[in-house]
Amino acid sequence: MSDTLVRGWCPGALRPMRSGDGLILRLRITGGRLAPDAARAVADLAARHGNGEIDLGRRGGLQLRGIRDDHLSAAITGLAELGLLDADAGAEAVRNVVASPLSDRDEMAEGDAFALAKQLETALVADDFFHALPAKFGFSIDDGGHFALADVPADVRLRFAGGDVTLSLDGNVQAVKVPGGMAVAAALRIAQVFLDLARCIDPPPRRMAALVAQIGAEAIFAAAGLAPAGLLPARRHLAVPLIGAFPTHVGVGLPFGRLTAGQLHLLADLATVDIRLTPFRAILLAGAPANVLPRVAEAGLVALSDDPLLAVAACPGAPACASASVETRDLARRLAALNSEARGVWLHVSGCEKGCASSASHAVTLVGRDGGLDLVLDGRPTDPARLSGLSPAAVEALLRSGMIDR
Repeated sequence: MSDTLVRGWCPGALRPMRSGDGLILRLRITGGRLAPDAARAVADLAARHGNGEIDLGRRGGLQLRGIRDDHLSAAITGLAELGLLDADAGAEAVRNVVASPLSDRDEMAEGDAFALAKQLETALVADDFFHALPAKFGFSIDDGGHFALADVPADVRLRFAGGDVTLSLDGNVQAVKVPGGMAVAAALRIAQVFLDLARCIDPPPRRMAALVAQIGAEAIFAAAGLAPAGLLPARRHLAVPLIGAFPTHVGVGLPFGRLTAGQLHLLADLATVDIRLTPFRAILLAGAPANVLPRVAEAGLVALSDDPLLAVAACPGAPACASASVETRDLARRLAALNSEARGVWLHVSGCEKGCASSASHAVTLVGRDGGLDLVLDGRPTDPARLSGLSPAAVEALLRSGMIDR
């Protein structure tokens, strides 16, 4: 398996990526639904062949961390036995589809996002042409219910609206509308046009937003044979808290999007129906009773929607990530308590300027650089820093003093 290693790019199970703590294997779980037995088996693989730490990615995929080189083949075999391995790396990479997690239980949902995700993934895998899509190119399927996916990275966005599906392009608010039965075909035409047009541009854009910026959404839709229906309609339903006990689910927050093999095992044991992975640093236990929340909290997971950790984003940092030059998560935990009333992410601690934990703008962003911290206000890790070379203690002192507006 050594010749399959890919460094510094989107990992998969068949294309592992090396990081500071070993190899990373990313599992793409269709629709984010994982049966309890499968979750236990994944937890066992993470503990047996890696360091027992598992990340929940920004698209709802699971990343097994610290896989040892001499255990890689055994880990791959175990995933194959669970039915979680694709036929080849191309098929694996193209399944970048994230879907609303509770279409079958959310009374506000206007369509079945899980079923549409399965159809779209099957079509993408079946045609080798789409395996040429860039590794980060992805799709989102929003059921129109409580949990909006507008903030989830996606190049082609599908959203149920009544009996139809609207399609929009990342970076633009223009939309087309098609009957639900034509949604997969329309999404594939848009992906085909992206590949065709991108080849004509030097350098070729790697994401839809870049192509939209160069030629406009109308030109892309026209090339796909789709007529724009106007601006993307506003979401009709407000998002509700994910974390806590609800009639449809129990929501469990993962500090910084990470859990251990033992914690995943516990969630599998507590699951009544199945585990729903989300792109929101949360796992949902569909149909689970409220009385499981104390065990969730005892295990070190987030059981309250106002927990300050939910308002902070942080990547693995050093030494887990070879690109990072600073430790991130212990610092993020300390700083989270300084703004305990925050709702929504106000702080992003990034080990380097890649910003793997969040691509959004936040009130305070800390960026590791050469062992120090750059301070960005109301921006992203790539934006100009207000202050540079700060120590963790200096950052904490600035926040405590009120000199930084949070």
